[in-house]
Amino acid sequence: MQDRCDLLVVGAGPAGSTAARYAAEAGLDVLLIDRKEEIGIPVCCGEFNASPAVLAKALPNAPGLDELFPVDPGLIRQEIRGAVAVSPRGREYEFDLFGYTVDRDAFDRHLADAAVRAGAVLRSDTAFFGREGRQVTTSRGEVEARVVIAADGPLSHVCRSAGMEQNAALAPAITCRVDGEFGDRIRLYFGNKIAPGGYAWIFPKLGCANVGLGVQKRGTPVPVLLRTFLARMGFAGRDVMAGFVPVSGPIQVTVRENVLAVGDAAGHVVASNGGGIATAMICGRLAGLAAARHLLRGEPLVAYEREWRSAIGQELLAAARTKRMADPVLGSDFLLERTMSLLGGRGIADVVIRGGLRKAHAPRE
Repeated sequence: MQDRCDLLVVGAGPAGSTAARYAAEAGLDVLLIDRKEEIGIPVCCGEFNASPAVLAKALPNAPGLDELFPVDPGLIRQEIRGAVAVSPRGREYEFDLFGYTVDRDAFDRHLADAAVRAGAVLRSDTAFFGREGRQVTTSRGEVEARVVIAADGPLSHVCRSAGMEQNAALAPAITCRVDGEFGDRIRLYFGNKIAPGGYAWIFPKLGCANVGLGVQKRGTPVPVLLRTFLARMGFAGRDVMAGFVPVSGPIQVTVRENVLAVGDAAGHVVASNGGGIATAMICGRLAGLAAARHLLRGEPLVAYEREWRSAIGQELLAAARTKRMADPVLGSDFLLERTMSLLGGRGIADVVIRGGLRKAHAPRE
């Protein structure tokens, strides 16, 4: 493995691969490493992306959406044309939601391949062990990196090496695959017997669905909750995988020393719904470009902090506030039933998709 580079990106998920791509396109010598033997595997993700139109409306200040989205049509496993939210008592609330599902492993490999085509060097099966300034220790030896991007997930070791704040709240989540035909509408199930403090989902794909749940309350282990939900729905699940989703909003500082944090490592997740693919790619692009401007033109790295906060910071903070306000409601099936009834489909959509309520929404549906 090469012993020096301009930029070392740790983590070849959507954030890291996007950062590596844009930095390499700008002319940097980029090394992208990932501890997984095969990029994208194992998968622990709902595998749903909102459409470019939905993203543009939800994140109006985000630059580069036309470059990042839509993805290659060959990666799309099901066009999504709506959603249904199901209350604890089984009442259904429909709303418009356009997007698509993907096979996340293929999606991650596609993004990593794009980084390689741009000139980045990819090394899988390579773990980050530690860093002191520019000197980084990996499982394949030492690397001298002028800038390091932390894209190594919610428990980021790279962030820790720079003394950055860790994600304050991590929600356990679990997914599996269920064979069958599930149409073109996602389904979200609420209730403390199903997913305490969170929700369960069914995201249709071609010939199957991604089925899973995320919780906020600790108690019953998520594998037990998933088995119960699958039995309730009459499903047989396979390829089960569990992980954590940061749901406390962005960490306070994402630039320290020569390290930039991005994606789950930085808390770049919409806390009101747990989605983070699009926000990771938006911030990954900004991180890669900021690293290039720093090394090629001498621009301070802290410019990255200003740029991502200007692009999506307001929306991420609003989603985190909404989640904190919603936590007491999600913890009570009685309050949840009443709140969903008052909001109706459009109000639920505003909370789930955009992380907050509009100033005025349609009457009860």
